[in-house]
Amino acid sequence: MNKLFIVAPWEIIEDQFRPEKNKISESIFSLANEYMGVRGMYEEGLSSDSLDGSYISGIYIKEAQVYGWKRIGFPDYSCCKVNTTNWIKIQIHVGDEAFSMDASSFNGYRRTLDMKNGILKRELVFETRNGNKTKLYWERVVSFSDEHIGAVRLCLEALNHSEVISLSFYLDSTKENQECFNREVHCCEIVKKADEEEMFLLMNVVSTGQFYIHRMAIDTHGTKLLKEKYLAENRRIGYSVTFQAEQNKSYVFDKIVSVWTNRDCGYPWGLIAKESAATAVPIEKIKEVSDYLLHESKRSLANYNDSAYEIIRNDHKKILESLWQNIDVQIEGDPLTQQGIRFCIFQLINAYRGQDSYLSVSPKGYTGEHYWGRVFWDSESYCLPFYLFTNPAAARNLIEYRYRTLDLARQRAKVFNYDGCMYPMTTIDGSEDLNYWEYSVCEVHINSTIAYAAFVYEHVTGDTDYLYDKGVELVIEVARFWYSRGTFIPFRNGFGINFVIGADEWQQFVNNNFYTNYMAKWVLGYAAKITAEMKADAPQKWEALKTKINFKEGESAEWLKASDKMLLNYNAEMDVFIQDDSFLSQDPYYREWLELEKDIPVERKWAIDKYLKRQVLKQPDILLAMFLFRDRFTLEQKKNNYRFYEQRTAHGSSLSPCIHSILASEIGRYHQAYEYFNYASRLDLDNLNNNTEEGLHISSLAGTWLNIVCGFGGMNYSGKTLEFAPILPSQWQSYSFKISYFGSTIEITRGKEYITYRLINGHNVVCRIFENDVTVTSEMKTLKVPLLPQDHFAAVLFDLDGVITDTARYHYLAWKKIADGEGIEFDETINERLRGVSREESIKIIVERSQKQYSKEQLDKLATLKNNLYVEMLQSLTPADVLPGIREFLDILKTKGIKIGLVSASKNAEFVLEELNMKKDFEIIVTGNHTTKSKPDPEAVLLACQKLNLQPCNCVLVEDAFAGIASGKNAGMRTVGIGDKTQLHNADHVLSSTRYLTYDILWRLF
Repeated sequence: MNKLFIVAPWEIIEDQFRPEKNKISESIFSLANEYMGVRGMYEEGLSSDSLDGSYISGIYIKEAQVYGWKRIGFPDYSCCKVNTTNWIKIQIHVGDEAFSMDASSFNGYRRTLDMKNGILKRELVFETRNGNKTKLYWERVVSFSDEHIGAVRLCLEALNHSEVISLSFYLDSTKENQECFNREVHCCEIVKKADEEEMFLLMNVVSTGQFYIHRMAIDTHGTKLLKEKYLAENRRIGYSVTFQAEQNKSYVFDKIVSVWTNRDCGYPWGLIAKESAATAVPIEKIKEVSDYLLHESKRSLANYNDSAYEIIRNDHKKILESLWQNIDVQIEGDPLTQQGIRFCIFQLINAYRGQDSYLSVSPKGYTGEHYWGRVFWDSESYCLPFYLFTNPAAARNLIEYRYRTLDLARQRAKVFNYDGCMYPMTTIDGSEDLNYWEYSVCEVHINSTIAYAAFVYEHVTGDTDYLYDKGVELVIEVARFWYSRGTFIPFRNGFGINFVIGADEWQQFVNNNFYTNYMAKWVLGYAAKITAEMKADAPQKWEALKTKINFKEGESAEWLKASDKMLLNYNAEMDVFIQDDSFLSQDPYYREWLELEKDIPVERKWAIDKYLKRQVLKQPDILLAMFLFRDRFTLEQKKNNYRFYEQRTAHGSSLSPCIHSILASEIGRYHQAYEYFNYASRLDLDNLNNNTEEGLHISSLAGTWLNIVCGFGGMNYSGKTLEFAPILPSQWQSYSFKISYFGSTIEITRGKEYITYRLINGHNVVCRIFENDVTVTSEMKTLKVPLLPQDHFAAVLFDLDGVITDTARYHYLAWKKIADGEGIEFDETINERLRGVSREESIKIIVERSQKQYSKEQLDKLATLKNNLYVEMLQSLTPADVLPGIREFLDILKTKGIKIGLVSASKNAEFVLEELNMKKDFEIIVTGNHTTKSKPDPEAVLLACQKLNLQPCNCVLVEDAFAGIASGKNAGMRTVGIGDKTQLHNADHVLSSTRYLTYDILWRLF
């Protein structure tokens, strides 16, 4: 596909203005510093197809919710972040002609996001209708060194004229939310001023009683002005200057903006629950707050009197330089993913740096209105690990945010008559915002994720004090919730949790969702364990907590009983965990049926019942549990469950590819691991989900970092010892990353035949790299390791019946005639047992239902008679009977240099190929005439490998029968089934028809 942006290691570069793609670019070029953020809209604005967005942390609106029928627990109000004052706005006139991207003539356009320094740049040459050319250059900074400051620099050069140029600098609050909560005006002007002394706009969010101020100062850098003008309109102020340009002379103008809110003066530090009648600022305190904001915003601008922009930019760059030293991921040999991962990291530190413990990270950060600016469960499950290993203090504050809203979660649990705490599915202020009751009431696995966050923070940092001071309280309340939310079910002799939505989100109102139950099982067990440890290690703190939460001594025993009896669905025949009680009863569905234009994204293109009733996942469920608890599942379990669920996942969520990539790395599907990683790393840059215009996928960006560290880097932090098992994608020369662990920072580098590790700061760290127990010190050490042996894709072996052509009907009719003649019951079900089985073994299966005893001679006679009938029927075969897509697929394999063989139990296989005019298409042919053993014995496929002079691990077997698939697995091959996914569950991948066979599907198995 055509890339929207030029590939560069540290930059995102746009060299074409595409109006139809503008909203995508606005998302990509967003800047933020956690306190505030601004989408990448143009300073002068666009007349259409733009989503203006300037957001401030913790500043939000609330709206009353109206229901056709309302039930207990439905929120009366919902919150959404508010689009505040547009502080970047600058309009340019050369002569009497205004510049705009969508109406003016220009060339040399280039917009660059400098990720290394955190600066957005734009340059072009504007040509007026009468031919006057002016070079324009903009820079934008949202300061990391001073969270209240944003700045824009505008440089101009008159290339061939001496026209009058006018510039207008605005603070504009006339445009509010455009996509969410956009039915009414939410903010009102309190006071404004625009004169030679000061320029500011103080606004009030009516529904929440919050206040925010934007104050600006303009530095003209000594430009001789013809005229100055100040503007003060409703919800907008401005400052305009006019000057006579000199040809070939450069002019510089800086716009410095200071942003403050009521939260900066303690009204409140936290957030007011929306169901409360209280406002953020009490009426009697409004003047005090207003005066504070006026004073502090003015004071902060005064800090930058001389060379303000240079100071702001340089201080900002220093902070970025320091951050990148510890968080950069370096990839050699793959510019696309190098750019992709740095973009992910850059936007993650834009969205959240842990400066404010009353905030969390939302799925869109400051890049759009979608998802309302609320916090979801992926803040802990996907985002927290990134911050945990790069900025542990930020991870701690993510947990602190949940602790600060614990009382609201307790209140919510009481509303539903549960014990403990019931955290909201989506929230800004700590109470439930989501008015889709099915998710807010049923998707309760978020509670486990929050308890897990408290555990993993202590597990990785060793901060037991925080765990005992706050974390244990949180864990206990979640355990209490699960014990009351679930119940012991006598019929199944287990503890079940019913009527839930799991992490997948498309299997709804199910009983005993695996992810939900497994996480609850862990919480109940961990709560019992940690309370016992706290009682022994910190008895005084335990006694205080015990009193505070009214802990009863018998609670731990009840939790352990529930944990031990937790229902986890498992199918022994397939050797996989089943996602919920009813999953296997859902309508079968094949991912290859999805068409990009027709079906993607599924939630927008399909009626809701179409995907809710099908055996198709939006995102990983069981596989997510296997990632979070990697040491609790065997490699074989991971392989089997990955094989089963990966091909049933539509990746309807941006959270899906990264987890699949991590597990694919672990189980040896290296090509697929890289493909999923590449997809995740380029998701927004290439608009792969076709929705980047709504904002970036912040949680997916964090998952992409996990791809490298936990996937390719093989980092496993779930056990007692930190482990690494780094593999190197074939597309890379090397890669390196740094992580923080127990207060130390270590660096891991993986090259072609080596791994280096060293301590950057802190104390020595003991860890395991592959099977080597090592101590990481400040001295760089090298482990010599060969490239991980990777099987290469070299050949495809095809079964005949049901794969190349369908003679199965002839087999059935011939056997049916034999059985009827002998008076033996025979139907399609019995016939299924004969698939892939030799003629001699098949007749034995048929006569099982006969009361008559058959001698070997009689059986041989019946088998011969059947074969004669079958061969007679084969006379009607023509080349038109080749199954759909087979001829085209064989041609593709030949162009790729893949060897092709045929393996069939049929002794008539060569005759069939002659009738189909296909014998020449196969380099080798193995039939029932060449072997003595029936499938699932691997004799036939091993003989084929021998004839091709290849190892089984380099071959893919395409089969339509369970026994045939088993023969390939027994030989050590990759396998692709043609038919029903459940019946052919032993195959590595199953397709509904041969028409869907592609080279890439087989290649991804390696």
